[in-house]
Amino acid sequence: MTRTRRADRRARNHRAGAALFIGVCAAPAGALAAPPALPDDNRSGGIEADEPPAEGEPAAEGEAGGEASGSIEAGGEASVDAGADVGGAVVDPFAGLDVGDEEGDDAGAKGKGKGKGKGDAAKDKDPASIGGRREPAVNTVRGGLGLFGTSLADVGGQHSVRFGLHTDFFRRSGFIYDSSRFGQDTNSRFRGTVNIGYSPAKWGEVFLSISSQANRNLREQPGRQDAVTNFALGDIDLGFKGAHRFYRGGAIGLGGQLALGLLSGTTKLTTERVNFGFDFLFTLDVRYLTAKAFPFRFTTNIGWLLDNSLKILDWSRISDSTSREVTRFALGVNHSRVRMRYGVDFPMRFGKDRQFGIDPIAELSWDVSTHGEQTLFGQPGADPAPLPRSSLWSTLGVRANVVSGLHLDLALDIGMMSPNFEFAPPVPPWQLLLGLGYAFDPRPVIKEVPAEVGPPPPPPAVTDGRIVGQVVDGQGAPLAGAIISFPGLTTTSILTDESGSFTTFRFPEGEVTMIVTLANGQTQEVAAAVASGQETSLTVTFEEGGAAGSGILDGSFVDEQGAPVQASFQVIGQGIDEPFGSTADGVVRIELPAGDYRGIARAAGYEDAAVNFTITPGDEMIAVRATLKRGTPVETPNVSASGKGIRLKKSISFKGDEVSEKSQAILDELAIFLKGHPEFQEIEIGVHTDDRGNPGQRSTQRAENVRSYLLGQGVSPDRVVAKGYGDRNPIAVNLTASGRAKNNRVVLKVTKQSGGGE
Repeated sequence: MTRTRRADRRARNHRAGAALFIGVCAAPAGALAAPPALPDDNRSGGIEADEPPAEGEPAAEGEAGGEASGSIEAGGEASVDAGADVGGAVVDPFAGLDVGDEEGDDAGAKGKGKGKGKGDAAKDKDPASIGGRREPAVNTVRGGLGLFGTSLADVGGQHSVRFGLHTDFFRRSGFIYDSSRFGQDTNSRFRGTVNIGYSPAKWGEVFLSISSQANRNLREQPGRQDAVTNFALGDIDLGFKGAHRFYRGGAIGLGGQLALGLLSGTTKLTTERVNFGFDFLFTLDVRYLTAKAFPFRFTTNIGWLLDNSLKILDWSRISDSTSREVTRFALGVNHSRVRMRYGVDFPMRFGKDRQFGIDPIAELSWDVSTHGEQTLFGQPGADPAPLPRSSLWSTLGVRANVVSGLHLDLALDIGMMSPNFEFAPPVPPWQLLLGLGYAFDPRPVIKEVPAEVGPPPPPPAVTDGRIVGQVVDGQGAPLAGAIISFPGLTTTSILTDESGSFTTFRFPEGEVTMIVTLANGQTQEVAAAVASGQETSLTVTFEEGGAAGSGILDGSFVDEQGAPVQASFQVIGQGIDEPFGSTADGVVRIELPAGDYRGIARAAGYEDAAVNFTITPGDEMIAVRATLKRGTPVETPNVSASGKGIRLKKSISFKGDEVSEKSQAILDELAIFLKGHPEFQEIEIGVHTDDRGNPGQRSTQRAENVRSYLLGQGVSPDRVVAKGYGDRNPIAVNLTASGRAKNNRVVLKVTKQSGGGE
């Protein structure tokens, strides 16, 4: 007698199912996946399904249990309401039980996102932003932010909330039972899921889903022990996902997620078993890598699920192998397994403000059982699957963002391969998915509104003027370098150019008093009337001429014992304020314009010495002698040195190219150290940068600014060399902020020290 027989055509197509993926939608109906063919009656070890049990034989009783999901959701349906008809009497071994199911067509963790760098809201230049915030995105069927069953390595905008409703159904005759004597069974299933997700941080997301289902198996076969209709209510999946997006604002996403599945009991809605699953996530968003933001995204999830749904029911109490297999599928009971999800989608935005979106999606799902072989579910004589442990199906669909955060889903699961009965339940040949989701982002939308352009405002009334003049001697020759000051008006002075000319600042209408001082010290006070909106001409004449004459400074520097000291001599006066270095014998000779001066002698390891002197015209040298006292060494705990370099315990930072205020303290300490250690005769300030902008120019300017600061603290200019290295010597990759921070650094190198070391 024939009790359960699959058509040979379906068995052959089952073996060919593994070759299908993107082209499955065009394949004939016979190519859809089916469970491995069940054997004929005479090869079965169960109760003959064509005849009732022998009189007096006890009817089989059992309990039915839950299911485990196949994506990040770790739960399943596990409550049953079933009846059985054995031996002509109604026997209900599953009375009061509600059974749910979920086999290979899991809905995995889902996410949609991009985001970049700093701050929660995406920038307008971000291809995944709308109005200054992340584009709206919704969850997977039973997980976090993602596609239909594939979770994106993203968590969406911070504090965004997502809500979803999904349902799926299928119907197929001869799906599990196909007998030449009693005909085919007709199996139909309807499932529904409520899902909510929240992103409390820019890197983290929590999600929760509640699932229920109804399964109906109609057949003419007598003696079946499985219920015709099963209901499963209230299985819960909850989990957490963490993800980080980087490289060019968010092109690459890496993440992971953990989830628990709370399986309802067989007689009540309380949790009886718990599943646990984890996944590693990767997403590549090509929109960030192309100039025109080509809408393509690739995502993969790889993880493992510890599935405890088999433990809810004592399967040995169902003696008929066909009833046992149909019950397992109806309950969605499954085995622990490795889960692999691969998805591609094409997220496109439309509308004036990019307020509408369409996202075609294609997914491939592959589960591989890691549980030991369950011989209880074996079917003697059944055709083996090409990959005995594998469940394989694809999903083709589209998601539409129709208005604001509202999304509509439409997708079709296409079964490609079912495993051997010993490892998992069969995969449905097809399944239609419908969904509704809404994403809410509490941050305001930023819109650019063109400003009204009116007539330009009238120019302000001119109520001031300026003086344009020239300073000359008695013969009319121009006097260059004359200092013009404005007592009582401003502390800023101006100098005449080579032609003796000058142009003042703008002053209010009225009389302006000026003092003109020549290089030789001659002064003259003049006044001019400033007229509103006009330039007043003025000529200042010095009858005695402006030749200041010059003299020669003969400076020498010694210590307290009279030994010569090589020093730097800062000369201040007659418009001069700059340092001059002495010879190794402590001698400096400079030709200076006649006049009064102040000088400061500085040398490493000595206290500064200040002197006043006057230069008179003539060939006679003006002798200036300064005695330098050895200074008391100052502690510099944050600065140390060796023969090759100087080490700072605090790094030197910049604001733009200028030395930041918080780094001035360490540079002050470095200046003290250098002045107290003359053995380091020359150091190099080497500045390195990352690869942004113009690295060479930026590093050179920063090095010069550090050198200028040290010179301002009294370090001799011939002891400090500035050099910018740009991005030539990186010590980390420039793809991340931390890597760029490491590459932006200052290296202090000793290039010359006492004894000729370099």
